Amino acid sequence: MGFREDRARGVTVAVLDLELTGLSPRSDRICEVAVVRGADGEVHEDYSVLVRPDVKMSPEAVACTGITDDLLSEKPEFDAVAPRTAEMLHDAVVVAHNVPFDLGFLHREMDAAEVEFKPPMTLDTLMMARRLFAFPKNNLYEVCSQLGVEVDREHRALDDARVTFSVYHRMMEILDPDGSVTVGELQGLVAALAPNSKLRVKQRRTIRECHRDRVSLWIDYQSTSDPAEGLIHREIEVWHARFPRIQGWCRLRNAERVFRLDRIVKVERGERTYDIPIDFERRI
Repeated sequence: MGFREDRARGVTVAVLDLELTGLSPRSDRICEVAVVRGADGEVHEDYSVLVRPDVKMSPEAVACTGITDDLLSEKPEFDAVAPRTAEMLHDAVVVAHNVPFDLGFLHREMDAAEVEFKPPMTLDTLMMARRLFAFPKNNLYEVCSQLGVEVDREHRALDDARVTFSVYHRMMEILDPDGSVTVGELQGLVAALAPNSKLRVKQRRTIRECHRDRVSLWIDYQSTSDPAEGLIHREIEVWHARFPRIQGWCRLRNAERVFRLDRIVKVERGERTYDIPIDFERRI
């Protein structure tokens, strides 16, 4: 099942989080697995297990998680928990905060255990935070702070998976209040808003043309003061563009403003003409 046409707010998601012996993709291993399954913001099932790796815990990992070699000494090896882990991730959209990182470790362990694992679709709350919200910092706990999601700072896999589950659904409440956006549309938007994507190139071209022609620009802009406010539709006059920033006049606020391209989701050429003030000073 591909899930592309399913509603992103209502689809079953399996949120994955791992704790590791360290951060090296080559030498470090998984020491804890957690999966939280649910839909529409409601958790249906969760799973958490400690795993005995064949390498020692790094001092940094011990300090971060509190997981020690002694704690893991009698736990099962990964191949014993691989089937249950795959079952928890099956038939769901797999969500994680930094999907490529976690799935890189998980695929290696699944391959070694000879357990088939291929998620049909994935969504990355880290990329959603960066490209759809552009928070000042995008680590999991900073994103929680920006979105008003309560956290338990024990920094264990199940705690972080539960928090990521809440973050995903809070994001969708903001981005898609009427629940109409599909998983495929959400994936496409996140990909399209990559820094050098075709959409970003087109947006920069439209901004330059509006500046050249002295024609207003309509943008859908992510609020900087209140991320939970969602997108704001604004008409602006482009006085100066030095990407990734734009300086100009915001008609909504009736004031000069500087806008960040990474906070702009949509750009459309307007119709209102304008002149740039002669006393205008560049600030970017």
